[in-house]
Amino acid sequence: MNRDDFLQPEELDKLQTTLVEHMQPSGSMPLDAAHGFLTATAAHPGRISAEQARARVLGEIAGEAGIEPLLRKFHEQLLRDLESGEYGPLIMQMPREDGSVLPLPYGWCEGYVLGLNTAGDDLREKAAADQQAAARLTPIFAFLMYDEQQMFDPPDEQAHRETVGELGEAAVWLHHWWRQQEQA
Repeated sequence: MNRDDFLQPEELDKLQTTLVEHMQPSGSMPLDAAHGFLTATAAHPGRISAEQARARVLGEIAGEAGIEPLLRKFHEQLLRDLESGEYGPLIMQMPREDGSVLPLPYGWCEGYVLGLNTAGDDLREKAAADQQAAARLTPIFAFLMYDEQQMFDPPDEQAHRETVGELGEAAVWLHHWWRQQEQA
């Protein structure tokens, strides 16, 4: 791999800043939601192409100078990570007064579910019908059940952290499972 194949920290910052600045007026996604969305759509290129997925992430800012190549690089890196099993979800962290940080997986999970729904409503039903796939989707959907107060003060912080720790493995497993389903 070439160093140019990976986003540099300043490029990642530019991508995140541009997406967040344009969320309201243009419908772009914040980077954590974009990461979840692109992860979910990656296994379904016959239903939503990489270009269509990236356009959905950008909303109306598609074509803005310099942003599309950054998102493409971000997406290609995500795809390599999924295929190699070296994937980790992009989870925002909230600093706390005691010096610890609380993982906030909600944006990534929302993006993943949006990506799954965008690829096809039938996909969720197909996964629910398979016991192993349903078990892998459970942690993703679990975070969408939190009410607003629980997001920043989980009822069981240890379980919260453990479940966040399952998201990457679940995403890789689901990616490979979906690919097998698409090929069958």
